Amino acid sequence: MTGKRQVSFLVTTNYNSRSHRGTLSLAAVRLAGVIAALLLVLVVFALVLGWAGLHRTARLSYLETRNVQLEAEFVRVAELRQRLDRLEELERRYAEMLGVELTPPPVDWSVLPGDRDDIEDAAPDAWGSAPVPSLRPVEEFVVSRRFSRDHPGVDLAARAGTPVRASADGVVAEASEDSIFGHHLRLTHPGGFETFYGHLRERQAAVGDSVRAGQPIGTVGSTGRSTAPHLHFEVRRYGEPVDPAELMVLR
Repeated sequence: MTGKRQVSFLVTTNYNSRSHRGTLSLAAVRLAGVIAALLLVLVVFALVLGWAGLHRTARLSYLETRNVQLEAEFVRVAELRQRLDRLEELERRYAEMLGVELTPPPVDWSVLPGDRDDIEDAAPDAWGSAPVPSLRPVEEFVVSRRFSRDHPGVDLAARAGTPVRASADGVVAEASEDSIFGHHLRLTHPGGFETFYGHLRERQAAVGDSVRAGQPIGTVGSTGRSTAPHLHFEVRRYGEPVDPAELMVLR
């Protein structure tokens, strides 16, 4: 017959020699451990619930404060709406006193003089309708040097003073002078295009000017490193040289 498993404990004090000795069965000790674990779980659960409650309380306080703010803003909006209605009413009254129509009637094209199609045809095209440099920059010329790897443009020999025109709608990005190209202009165009006009006698456009295709921007000259009047003309797209002969007829 096996003995009962028990746990003994001894309690003593520092003030006298008395001691107390007790004995608990192993089952009682295990039960006490289970109870202690359950109590620990309950304590942790209570702490979690308490933290969640504090968080919800803080959130509720914020929502209540925000609700008060929104109600105040709604009142201000309602007041502004009332003021606007009063102003519109005053505007209507003043318009009636002065005999002014707040909303003019639509235009009746049928009673206008002339033909409507003629009016639309006579209207100029909007800027940017000619974005590609396809217009020859001078009307009468002789190609004295063509495009090559060492010469990223064309030289168009023409009489001094011949008008130089923009090859496309664009904006003047540079108007300057140097020892190589003399007086020159650089235009930027939609679609990443740029055009360059060198050896000008004079410039007729300034930086920031918007120009239309065919608009005079200078005259042919022989400024810079040049032996005779001609226009040095370049086309680039996204910084890469393009042979102008691919975009326009050069004969």
